[in-house]
Amino acid sequence: MLNHCFLHYFLCILLFLAATDACSKNISFNYAEGNFVSSTINLRASPKELEGNGIGFNLSLSFHPRYAITASVLATTFNNFQHIPVDTIKTTDLGVTAHTSIAERSEVFGNISLLRAEITSDNGTASGNDNDIGYQLKAGLRHFISESLELETGITHFYIFNYPDNTLNLEMRYYTDGHFSLGIAYAAGGHKDSLSVNGRMSF
Repeated sequence: MLNHCFLHYFLCILLFLAATDACSKNISFNYAEGNFVSSTINLRASPKELEGNGIGFNLSLSFHPRYAITASVLATTFNNFQHIPVDTIKTTDLGVTAHTSIAERSEVFGNISLLRAEITSDNGTASGNDNDIGYQLKAGLRHFISESLELETGITHFYIFNYPDNTLNLEMRYYTDGHFSLGIAYAAGGHKDSLSVNGRMSF
């Protein structure tokens, strides 16, 4: 199953690399974005849920009509000990996105990134820290459904702390003008659901 998933990602990336230089002028891969994320983790061995909020920053910079360098950081704090926020998960990734136009106002994209995660925990009497380096793969579609409304769908696969997982992503973005936009996104996969809002400046 996992090998089958990797094969799909590999074929998608080959498609992006072999694509023509056609590029939608309406969709920008040059942007800076700040976001607020609310996440819920369902624990396997317990009916208890962990809820947390986080703040993140995303950056995408094109270095070719079909390629962009990406970087992001997200820090989420969970309410775990007597409803006090003590557990924090921080993720940082650096990668490359390949994208190409498949129709007017539509682009498919794929991203491969190096992923680093750090977990800081505190049960009230003792604290601990753990970190690991893994990877993250993304594939998706961005499409303008109107002059000011963009829809993005995709799937993300990551491997970190010897744990693989897949996440489905859906985002709706409203452009207030040619550069600034507001977005709302939902991601679900494994034992985690996330809802986020963001502001993006395209350039």
